[in-house]
Amino acid sequence: MKLLWSVLLAGFLGILVFFGPIGLYILCAIVVGVIFRSFVLLNDIHKQVVSEGGRDEVQEAYEKYLKEKAAN
Repeated sequence: MKLLWSVLLAGFLGILVFFGPIGLYILCAIVVGVIFRSFVLLNDIHKQVVSEGGRDEVQEAYEKYLKEKAAN
């Protein structure tokens, strides 16, 4: 069902191009809106996955390596 809606939406957006400048404006506004919303959702996901004050094991291992290298 999602595929059908995607095909219909793509067809509708393709038809908008033939309406001249107004159709192109609407099409570009839709595309920019989708891209902006995608970035907002991606930022929200990143905030949930990566904690701000969390322990960074890679950074700790790198600092340990540098301390061992300096000691030798």
